[in-house]
Amino acid sequence: MNNIRRGLLILGLFACHSTWAAAPARCTSNSTETACQYQQAGLASCQDQTAANLPACLQQFTPPALCRRERNRAACEQLAAAQQACHGTSGAARRQCVATQLPPPACPPGNDNAHCQARLAALQQCGALFGSQRRQCLHLEMRKRQDDGSALR
Repeated sequence: MNNIRRGLLILGLFACHSTWAAAPARCTSNSTETACQYQQAGLASCQDQTAANLPACLQQFTPPALCRRERNRAACEQLAAAQQACHGTSGAARRQCVATQLPPPACPPGNDNAHCQARLAALQQCGALFGSQRRQCLHLEMRKRQDDGSALR
């Protein structure tokens, strides 16, 4: 019985999320103008995505409503500024625009600077991707950059 309830709950949550994700962003009277603009920017970036890919895309390309509450406030503000700079575009073109607007993360001082530099180059290559496609791209790019040819010997 519990499995049936759990399944129905998951199905209901998925249906609600799919309905929200498929609907265009509408600003309500209790949402702030900034939050609404950020939601619309995220949806503009992800409008060409399927329902299965939409949550991962929105997570990466929608700025949080209040950057001061975020762990990485600077990255949040940079994403908001990048979305604003790419205002006239949508879909893949907007994601690419946002990716090029974002500054690369800084490498911390330390022993493994070569690894960090390789990761920065991989991030440049995979910037407009998101979700599992981004993780796979980063993995493959890192392998290319760190391959010393020893596997071929």
